[in-house]
Amino acid sequence: MLHFGIRGHEMIGLIGGATVDVGDPSGRDTERTKIEDEVKSTNERAILNQMERLLQNGIAYARSKGYNDIGPLRIVNNITWWKGMSFLGFMGTVGRHLRVQEMLKRQSVQSRIASEAGIGFNEFTYQALQAYDFFHLHKTFGCSIQFGGSDQYGNIASGVDLTSRLQFAQNLPRIQTFGITTPLLTTATGEKLGKSAGNAVWLDPSLTSPFAFYQYFVRLPDADVEKYLRIFTLLPLHEIDEIVAKHNEDPSLRIGQHALAREVTDIVHGLGFGEKAYIQSRILYSTPLEGISYSADQIINAFQNDSQLKTFHVTDILEDRLVKVIQKVASNRSMKSIRELVSSGGVYVGPQLTRIDDVQATIKPEWLIDGRLLIIRLGKSDVQIISLQ
Repeated sequence: MLHFGIRGHEMIGLIGGATVDVGDPSGRDTERTKIEDEVKSTNERAILNQMERLLQNGIAYARSKGYNDIGPLRIVNNITWWKGMSFLGFMGTVGRHLRVQEMLKRQSVQSRIASEAGIGFNEFTYQALQAYDFFHLHKTFGCSIQFGGSDQYGNIASGVDLTSRLQFAQNLPRIQTFGITTPLLTTATGEKLGKSAGNAVWLDPSLTSPFAFYQYFVRLPDADVEKYLRIFTLLPLHEIDEIVAKHNEDPSLRIGQHALAREVTDIVHGLGFGEKAYIQSRILYSTPLEGISYSADQIINAFQNDSQLKTFHVTDILEDRLVKVIQKVASNRSMKSIRELVSSGGVYVGPQLTRIDDVQATIKPEWLIDGRLLIIRLGKSDVQIISLQ
């Protein structure tokens, strides 16, 4: 939708507030469980808000890449036109133009008819309802293209066919309509990417934080990087080729994964979130050899509202013993365990991640970034960031 929108087309997102009660048989071996009204309403609001947020973020991202002639965005819920439609009214005006032999040919119907569970009349007619949705959007808003995942091919084809028939029956302008499907997303091993496969992440920041979202893409196998850069970003192809070439020089640096993660995080969570997550990643996983090259403001901005960022008065930290400071910021650790960690050389401080093994060591001014930020790494993964005021 975004790719069409950034080239000037109007984007129409459709929420199935009515058809959710019927159930789509596509990709299903059994009938979908009926959703309670309260849950359905919650899901509708969540999906609508998420779609709008995602596309608005995508539009802002596209503008940052030089796309300025972007089409308008409209999000609609099919409950608005189905709530006034009676069963007899639908059958009398639309049902007469549906051909059962064509409906029976759909793969989603064929597979369910052949299964032990069979298919209910509700799911059998789902394609007719989705087909009418497309006609309604075509007649009301001039929508001429319907697209979705490849599992929606039958429903989309039904929409194109019904629209053509109703144009003739209702003496409407004979405007050609189209259906487009995209392959379902898979990994390099051919595994489907999605929550049902257990290998996807949530787009909602309350369920998957922007940093966790970023890290998901950083951990992708090398074989997936180029494909996802082409699918998920608006980077020019020549720039993707350069990223991939640089990545292949030393895959251990994960240059491709970081580039992908930054772009996709900006699209999903908003401009700047990719950079924040990148800085968080560098702070959390930098080695003493690399050090930390970011300013205090950049680090504080990246970790804003994060539990790892804590604020103390400068007199409570500076020249105090390191073990006491660690106890203040890592309250879940006992003093005994802190002393053992320090004496074993498992604590690193400051922009150069200086290794400390002296339990009597005190906080030194040269360990501070811009004189007001202290970073303490405890072991490999526990990083504490202290802002001094």
